Amino acid sequence: MALAQTNLGAITQIQSGAAATVYVVSSSKTTYIKSFLIHSLNDNTDQNAEVYIVPNNSGAVGTASSVNRIAKLGIGTADTYFFECTYPITLVADNDTIQVKNTEGSDAINVIVLGDKEA
Repeated sequence: MALAQTNLGAITQIQSGAAATVYVVSSSKTTYIKSFLIHSLNDNTDQNAEVYIVPNNSGAVGTASSVNRIAKLGIGTADTYFFECTYPITLVADNDTIQVKNTEGSDAINVIVLGDKEA
């Protein structure tokens, strides 16, 4: 199994109260998620974020819910949260996703997913 030593995507900005898919499996390329960086753009108050590992729904992108939430984070003002896994999260099927919701605060958060995928 060869790994493509590549970036898993660009920075995704998520506005307050919104959710976004920050990574999606395509072309049946098994992906190993090692960490997430979540940065608060708010200089005055804390931000809250939720991270979901969402399996596909009959081949389509699934819906984030409490059943697939893996973290609920409080991020300090103008701070960056490093969510690092001891063992990589493995996504294998097309349209398996990592989704993040910016649940509280008045500013956006920036999210980037780090890891490897099969070549």
